[in-house]
Amino acid sequence: MKRVVIAPLFLVVLASCGPRTARQTSQVPLPEEAHKAITADDLQVDVNDKTMVLSWRRSGQGAISGYNIYVSERPLSTSHPGEYIDSDIAPFNSVPFPGDTEPEDGVEHFEATGLDNGIRYFVTVRVVYPDGSLSRPSNEMSVICGPRGEIELPIRYQASPDGYSFEHNAYTSANSPDNDLYFYSKDGYDYLASPRRLDGFINDTRLVVLPLRGSFDKVAAYAATSAPTASGDQVKIVSGDWILARCERGTSALMEVRDLRGTGEDRRVVLFFAYSAIVGEVVF
Repeated sequence: MKRVVIAPLFLVVLASCGPRTARQTSQVPLPEEAHKAITADDLQVDVNDKTMVLSWRRSGQGAISGYNIYVSERPLSTSHPGEYIDSDIAPFNSVPFPGDTEPEDGVEHFEATGLDNGIRYFVTVRVVYPDGSLSRPSNEMSVICGPRGEIELPIRYQASPDGYSFEHNAYTSANSPDNDLYFYSKDGYDYLASPRRLDGFINDTRLVVLPLRGSFDKVAAYAATSAPTASGDQVKIVSGDWILARCERGTSALMEVRDLRGTGEDRRVVLFFAYSAIVGEVVF
């Protein structure tokens, strides 16, 4: 009888079940891990009366659950610079913000409301991944909410209302206890002036024309670091001037003369203003 030898076949089977080579064990990132490359970058914040609008750029491709927005009265980027944040630090949004990205620009926008004017907030954004984990934080912005907008004032006493309260973000009369400034013309020149000039018992606003022109960001940075002290009770103005005002409450307003129109009693000034309700600091 012819003998059957099976040992070589058995060895072949064992060999096929042995350890894989380095090439065979090279790891391919899981889909969830690939998502971790998605981050929120280039955060910018525009403030207004008790509100702020955040914008940021999404970096990376893949599915995410949304974004967490953090609005804190203390900085978080130094204490939590990585992918983890203490569970007791709640995001401003109760559920992940899904985003409003237009595919062609990759920029998100989020409006935070119900904030307080005059409080310094620290703002960051984190991506929320499908498994619930978070990305590292975006750059952190330090901002202070306060009213901003455009107002138009007639010559005092020639029309109503002829004054404006920065604190209340509302028009008022020139001689009201709430008023912060008024406008008048004399001998062919235009002026902004303190209400104290009309009544010795109402607000004393101090004013100075800044020695530069340009964008709001440029002028605000100058006002915060290098501006001369606002010390006059009136200033002569022309279109394009930037004026820094120190209100009696210790708060500040930055104004640009957008337009001077009309003649005689119909003369008017159009101002852009930004108001900072933080006392003792010129920060916008």
